Amino acid sequence: MTMKKEAKYIATVSLGVMGAGFLATLPVASTVWGGFLQGGFEAGVVGGLADWFAVSALFRHPMGIPIPHTALLPKNREKITRALVSTVENELLSKETIRARLQQIRFLEKGLELAESHLDSEALHKGLGALAKQALNAIDLEKLTPLLAEEINKALQDLDTSRLVRALVDTVMDGGYEGKTFDFVLDKVEAWAFKAETRDQLGAMALKAFEGLQSNGFMAFAVNAFIGMVNEEKIGGIIQNFLLSYIEQMRMKQHPRREAVLSFIRNELNKLERNPKLLAELDALKTKLPDMFDLDAKLSGMLIRLKAKAEDFVERPDFVPVYVVPVIRNVLASVKANEAYLQRGESWVQEQFASYLEKNHSKIGQLVKENLDKFDNEKLTQLMEDKIGKDLQWIRVNGAICGFIIGLGLAGLKMLF
Repeated sequence: MTMKKEAKYIATVSLGVMGAGFLATLPVASTVWGGFLQGGFEAGVVGGLADWFAVSALFRHPMGIPIPHTALLPKNREKITRALVSTVENELLSKETIRARLQQIRFLEKGLELAESHLDSEALHKGLGALAKQALNAIDLEKLTPLLAEEINKALQDLDTSRLVRALVDTVMDGGYEGKTFDFVLDKVEAWAFKAETRDQLGAMALKAFEGLQSNGFMAFAVNAFIGMVNEEKIGGIIQNFLLSYIEQMRMKQHPRREAVLSFIRNELNKLERNPKLLAELDALKTKLPDMFDLDAKLSGMLIRLKAKAEDFVERPDFVPVYVVPVIRNVLASVKANEAYLQRGESWVQEQFASYLEKNHSKIGQLVKENLDKFDNEKLTQLMEDKIGKDLQWIRVNGAICGFIIGLGLAGLKMLF
């Protein structure tokens, strides 16, 4: 037997006892003690019946009779619902109450502590690994490749050609590449000049040059005499030795001839950034570079290789514990150590809760009303009786007992007066 049914049983028994006592005292009502007890039992019956009527009138019409001002809960259901919703919204769970309670909780700090305490969790490691795989799989290379290619091309076109030339020239001169290039050219010239066939070519060219001189008199005699004394090999050797000697001088550091040539080269290099023809050609070249290098195809291949390597990397068993967890741990530690940042974060979290509360507080009352509306009158009455019926049944017991005591008192007073 439930507590409610037990209380209802006791209340019914108490009313029955009062009724039985009243009937039992009727034959002796003329005696002193009979009249005294009858007055008590009579008042007990009246009190018990009155309280039974009152309790029943809350939930239904007593004995099914539609007596005015009975079945109060079903009749006033809408009013009771509004009052309950208002009480929950404005008293029990008001905005101020919830906001004050939320402000006592440091959500960010507790969240950081919770996250830190689970960093070594195997389940978290598996989750982070799976998340990394999903992130990689979500990358659409077909869409990403043209976007990256477009941005690279745009960045390339936005380059200041003059500054680029200046940077290249500075790099060349800071690294001494103008001197190294000059030495490279000297090496090639020396290798060419050292050959026997070069000597013969130079000699032949010199003899043709002398033969072509237009002169007369003594000068013509001297030239012809000189030509008769030398051949291609001799005059070529003279020129060859001169070239090799000149090249050797050009190799010597700080030699005036070498410094003069290098100074000329440097001056010409410094003029390049202001050379309109060169800049125009470089600007035209910039627009051709993506097609020249087949940028889309090469970028696509590079991204495919990078994605494959990344997928292999996240598959490694040490990926999360060795590479991911330490990063997260350092981030959490830095956030916790920065009180100002922590306070700003806490304020932001509180603002989000406050904003959400402001927008959705009315849903608390709506939820209460929706849940109440799910019950019909009979179900709601039964629910209320289940929750408060026990105490209401004890009102009936108290009514019968109190009525009996009061009846005894009144009967006693009647006897005295």
